[in-house]
Amino acid sequence: MIELITQVREEQEDVQAFDEEAARVLGVNLTDVRVLGILDREGRLTASVLAEEAGLTTGSMTTLIDRLEVAGYVRRVRDKVDRRRVFVELTALARERTGKIWGPLGEEALGIAEGYTDEELRLLIDYLARGRNLLKRHKERVRAMGDHRPAQGGGG
Repeated sequence: MIELITQVREEQEDVQAFDEEAARVLGVNLTDVRVLGILDREGRLTASVLAEEAGLTTGSMTTLIDRLEVAGYVRRVRDKVDRRRVFVELTALARERTGKIWGPLGEEALGIAEGYTDEELRLLIDYLARGRNLLKRHKERVRAMGDHRPAQGGGG
């Protein structure tokens, strides 16, 4: 059991390090990378839905979208039916650049998955889904703890 937990923790650290490198190459920060990933997975979304998915306020999401728009990675598109509604979607530039980063990784990951039986894959999917739910619950628990950073300066 300890080996499993160790492997999960090390994978999380490796994912974080990979995403940091991806953010560096893209010229954005980790939150931007998370939002680009959400848009890639879900397709175009309104800013409010995107903020909810990313766990951000709508105000910080507006700033983030502005930043990604300037970088050429997203665009705002008005709904053709309800002109008041605006969607955020990835640009071709974002798809090209993120594809170069995550595409080869995804292809190799599929190759690894092909080495497992359907039953083994179902077990892995179940484990990952339960783990994600666990993380979400504990993220909320930690968020409720508030901010306890030490005060800056003045210590002597």
